[in-house]
Amino acid sequence: MEVYTLDALLKRTEVVDVFDSLIWTERWQKEGDFELNVSSTPANKKLFTSGTMLALNESSRIMVAETYEDTVSSEGEKALKVTGRSVEKCLYDRTARASMGSLTAESKWSLSGTPGAIMRKVFHDICVTGVLDASDKIPYIYEGTILPASTISETTTVVNIDLEPMNVADALNQIGVQYDLGYRMVRNGDLSQIYFDVYAGSDRTTGQTGLPAVIFSPDLGNLQDTKALVSDAVYKNCAYVFAPNGSKVVWLDGIDPATAGFDKRVLLVKADDITLAAGAALDAALTQRGKEELSKNRQISAFDGEITQYSDYKYGVDYQLGDLIELRNTDGSTNKMRVTEQIFVSDKEGDRNYPTLSVNQFITPGSWLSWDSNQKWADLDLNTTAVWGNQV
Repeated sequence: MEVYTLDALLKRTEVVDVFDSLIWTERWQKEGDFELNVSSTPANKKLFTSGTMLALNESSRIMVAETYEDTVSSEGEKALKVTGRSVEKCLYDRTARASMGSLTAESKWSLSGTPGAIMRKVFHDICVTGVLDASDKIPYIYEGTILPASTISETTTVVNIDLEPMNVADALNQIGVQYDLGYRMVRNGDLSQIYFDVYAGSDRTTGQTGLPAVIFSPDLGNLQDTKALVSDAVYKNCAYVFAPNGSKVVWLDGIDPATAGFDKRVLLVKADDITLAAGAALDAALTQRGKEELSKNRQISAFDGEITQYSDYKYGVDYQLGDLIELRNTDGSTNKMRVTEQIFVSDKEGDRNYPTLSVNQFITPGSWLSWDSNQKWADLDLNTTAVWGNQV
């Protein structure tokens, strides 16, 4: 594993081939980060100055050094820890607004289109065109991708999104999480080019035939310590949405509106900010808000395991961030998992890298595809009876 520093033109300069440890994490829906531990020498202190950009030979992402911790142990050993985030962090320094108008004249940025198109417009207007200020433009930026195109189709549903004043990163994260879209800024070798794109990932499960399937399973020797659970503790299938000028009953997609009794799980949504007059526009806005809130209260289904570090699958070749892959248990339980992180580690134990996966869909043996889910184990309160009471 080779680490390089980059110059102002994003070209490789110094090879960082002597270090104690490196943890380099790339993410699908927000910026990544890294931690590099080296000896505290005058040369290293000079090399890793504030804003130093780093590249990895196994990746096209860029990291930026932000924090330096220089320590001396009781034995006199000097160590320098350098940490930072990927170049996407610059989007926290850009404001998502239609113009520099006052909050009275323009309280929100109203956008209409597909979620992917809205994400691209926010980035384009602020970071490419510089509608707020020309100095907001990101240097060396190109729109598009040098990586393989996604095979998962983005939703074509047109939505209306009103962005409160916020930074560009939060705006992209908010929309991406809601509509299963990621974004990235990748370096095109030493050509002084950074490509930005919004992407949905590729399907690499056995449910498709266009790409080789990626399967992790104990039977294949690349998955161990498996566990599974399901829970409907926070599940809601119907939303009562109330606004100043009307209300709307919104059902979760796929649920029969005749559902009643104990099977009906109602979520109360107060949409005080939707002040449209009664009519079709208000109904559409309340329906969208209801679906957005219901998506946060889904049934949880999870099947997890530890991926062995020496899997035959190679990041960047067999799968990318955002892709769907399969995890299988020995009893036939299968989870469609989203690759949400890729972690590279180099230390005294050697070099290794492996993905972090989030549940996308849980499939029980002998059944049709069932519940949608986007939960990570880390997001669950595993100490509650409600969760473990439904463990499988």
